[in-house]
Amino acid sequence: MKKLVYLLVLTLTILVGAQVSHAAQKVTVYGENAYIPYAFMNGNTKDGIYVKILQKAFAKMKDYDVTIELVPWKRALKLVETGRAFACFAPYYRPKQRPWIEPWSEPIIKEGFAAYCRKDVLSSPRPNWPADYKGLEIGTISGYAVPNKKELNFQEAADNEVNLKKLLAGRIDCFVNDDASVRYSMKQMNIPSGKILKGTQISNENGYLGFSKANNPSYKADFVEKFNAVITEMKNSGEIDKIVSDFLGE
Repeated sequence: MKKLVYLLVLTLTILVGAQVSHAAQKVTVYGENAYIPYAFMNGNTKDGIYVKILQKAFAKMKDYDVTIELVPWKRALKLVETGRAFACFAPYYRPKQRPWIEPWSEPIIKEGFAAYCRKDVLSSPRPNWPADYKGLEIGTISGYAVPNKKELNFQEAADNEVNLKKLLAGRIDCFVNDDASVRYSMKQMNIPSGKILKGTQISNENGYLGFSKANNPSYKADFVEKFNAVITEMKNSGEIDKIVSDFLGE
């Protein structure tokens, strides 16, 4: 009987040990809490394009239990710089400005400025920025650095909603801002399809998951490799494009 009890205890110990050894590694990554429509707090819920993509991606990484935390962007960067955070999303690729990010993940999605105009303004195509937009009144967000905007007429406003209302009222001819941000605001404002059209894509920037050079747990290389593989597969299958399209209601 004692031998049987011993064997049962030993077996249970081995099983529990096996479960512990195969428990998913807990990881936390940080994003910005007010970067609409990419990452933001929607009431008490973490929301945004990157949040949706990363939630799907992390769910496919069975060896890891990843928590997403959203904080002010400067804080997220400082946490990564000082090694108090494992990674943050989604910095643009700036290795000289941010040498404390290493490595950079596979690019997740493209962001970038685009010009949106009233339908009548685009009666003739305007694919070339800035040449095709000279002489037009163009709205933008106060303080935003629009690429190659010399010799153009700009009016600044506080946010997307004000600019889109000015555009619909004919007070400006086009509005320039982040592409997805404009599309998201048009959805939120229920602007009818065809009233405002995209003139051209002005610039593009890829967003990445940036890993802290000063935070190097034993699983780092494995995590990076598996994350890159998942993101690549999601891009190739069209899953990421669908997440973006669904979020923007297109």
